[in-house]
Amino acid sequence: MKQFGNYQWVPGIPKLPRDEKEEGSKFWNKGKWDNFVLPFLPKDCKEKTFVDIGCNVGVFLKLAEDKGFDRVVGVDSNKEAVRKNQAYRKSVGGKWSISWRDMGDVIDRLPASDYIVMAMTHYYFPIDRWLEFLDKLHGKTSHCIIVTAKKSENRCKAGADTERIREYFKNWGEIDNIPELPLEGDPFPRRQWSFCFKSNSIARIEISKLDIGNKVQEGFYGELDKGADPFKSKYYKILRPYRLTKNPESKSVWSEAKLKRYMDQKIELYQSIKKHGLLKPIVVDAQGRVVDGNHRTEMIRHLGYKTILARKVL
Repeated sequence: MKQFGNYQWVPGIPKLPRDEKEEGSKFWNKGKWDNFVLPFLPKDCKEKTFVDIGCNVGVFLKLAEDKGFDRVVGVDSNKEAVRKNQAYRKSVGGKWSISWRDMGDVIDRLPASDYIVMAMTHYYFPIDRWLEFLDKLHGKTSHCIIVTAKKSENRCKAGADTERIREYFKNWGEIDNIPELPLEGDPFPRRQWSFCFKSNSIARIEISKLDIGNKVQEGFYGELDKGADPFKSKYYKILRPYRLTKNPESKSVWSEAKLKRYMDQKIELYQSIKKHGLLKPIVVDAQGRVVDGNHRTEMIRHLGYKTILARKVL
């Protein structure tokens, strides 16, 4: 993947001649956000997650936090851009997370999200890695915003033109698109446009409407938050005889070692969700039954959320 340079400007960074030209342009920095990203975003961003792939020094991350997104995540492959991003976050008291990674390999590490933005990013992907990325993207986010520009032809890279972008997202729903804006009178014009695509299978739904089976986990995460010994919890006292004793409901009898490993992994998952959010949506059927993710749903509910990202299956 190509290493990205510093193409955004934020307070605290000396202005280059190019930054001076971009000031007030509708195609760069906040102008790009206002004209090519913001129109696709919902009015209410409460409980929602925003991810910027190719976030550079953090212009969109700050604006996403200001918009009210609950969790904001950025990733960039340029180490210097990430360093400046971290400095900018500190200077404005931001809470977003930022990581330095090859953007082609980052998809598995990203949280499940409501919006993933790729502004002038996707066409740097080698075509084989882009197609692999797309396969995983479909199970990671409910919306993807693509901001693209006029680029020279390169069949070895992901295409920047409208026809190929729509082909890439043919299994998604196209919510809307923003065509090229007039170039006249802009201090630093560029031919660019954007799309918003919606997953046909992932959506944010109300937890209260889900059937998550038994209530045996209730109260367990509150005990963890208070520092209680998980192996003395009410949940463990119910789970232990159930898993270590053969009965009509249990398919197999666990060993003590397996039970301990299960509890340790459950606690590790809870701590990860508290810090990073869900890594993948839960799975629900047409009747609203959770078929994968009962524990994650209860964790999210305990943390105070009323909604959760879910993948619907028949």
